[in-house]
Amino acid sequence: MRYAVISTDGTLTHHEGDLDWDALVGPEGKVRVDLPGLSVAGWVNDVGLLYPKRYPRNIIGSCVLAALRARVQPYAGPVVFTGWNPANTALGLIEIESLPQPVEVLDTVHGDVLKALAGQTPRAMSPSWAEQMREIADHARTAPTPGITIRTVTLR
Repeated sequence: MRYAVISTDGTLTHHEGDLDWDALVGPEGKVRVDLPGLSVAGWVNDVGLLYPKRYPRNIIGSCVLAALRARVQPYAGPVVFTGWNPANTALGLIEIESLPQPVEVLDTVHGDVLKALAGQTPRAMSPSWAEQMREIADHARTAPTPGITIRTVTLR
């Protein structure tokens, strides 16, 4: 299976082979990051933000996910990209697929984010897009870790 990973240092690498989810995103579990309109899904550690020493915030990954129309929020740990086919659910098949070839969109967006965070404006993007990426990066660095609210329920 083809997949790609953005590590916490911002490096994008492409891989071919079996996915070892525990090694890639951590043993706590993975969660799918919806990328509307793409046949690609992002995957992150489900509770990575709660363990900042083990899973540092992934600033570049957070910006790439936002640029691909994911929810704007900080993501922690590596970001894994696979192919995604929600139409397979009705057929009883697995939705996760090999990353489509070519993966130019992912490579291009990653490169554009790197340029924007370096203070440049990517050729195909506007200055406001580059500024927005810098704002998202700042948010990913500084946003508070979400808390967990536990409520007690009394049964009568």
